[in-house]
Parts: sequence; structure tokens; C-alpha cells
Amino acid sequence: MRELDETDRQIIQVLRKNARETIKGIATQTNLARSTVRHRLQKLEEDQIITGYRVELKNATTKGFGAFLFLKLKKTPAVDLIEEISSFPEVLRCYSLAGNPDLLVEVQAQSTQALNEIRNRISLNPVVADLQTSLVLNRELDA
Repeated sequence: MRELDETDRQIIQVLRKNARETIKGIATQTNLARSTVRHRLQKLEEDQIITGYRVELKNATTKGFGAFLFLKLKKTPAVDLIEEISSFPEVLRCYSLAGNPDLLVEVQAQSTQALNEIRNRISLNPVVADLQTSLVLNRELDA
């Protein structure tokens, strides 16, 4: 992956605040020409530094319940488990970690009952040794 320079970092910073910012808006905020912004964005996308634009909710608990599931596994890799987890629409992200726990799963469920059902389904997988849950109270910082 190529090194990002200060101009790339400025553009990315603007997009972190608002992924839908226009080229004109980025140019204004970074004091760059629109053609420069357009070219830089194209290059960042081609180099797969920027891989997509999406909506992020400000507060993970706005609708329903946000939670992190910490999974200890009996063995790794657990490809089938990760495929199963990724099929749940409530799962936002899944991270393989070095150390303990083995997997970190971010969930957004509509109710405590729905969250419990997801936990139960995951914990029944034979590769899962232990599952702990932490509810999200508030998202304090967005990168």
C-alpha cells in the first residue's frame, strides 16, 4: 500500500466527518482545487485505500440495543462460524483477534429478546467455548 501524504489525509479526514461530502465541499475545506480533489479521490479508490462510502449511525443505541460479543473458540480458524455470524442481519462487524478473546462481534438488535436469540444461536455452535456480552451504552467517539 502506498504512503498517504498530507493532502490525502486531509481529504480522508473530511470524508470521515461526512462520507457524502461533495468534491466542491472537500475542495473548500482543504483549500485544494476541485480537479485535485477529484484526481486524489480517484487514486485513493484505485489503490483501494478508500473501498467504499457508507452511512454510520451517530449513536449505536439509537434504535434497539448495541452489543459486543466476545467469543473464545475451541479451535481456529473458524470459517464456518464466521460465515454463520455474517449471515445475521443484526451483525455489523466481526473481528478475528490475536489473544483472548478470539472473535469480537458487534451487534445491533431491535430488542433484548432479539439480542439474546443471536447470542443463543452463536453459543450453540460447537466451536464456541465461551461467549460474553457487553451492552453499548453510548458511542462516545467516531473515527
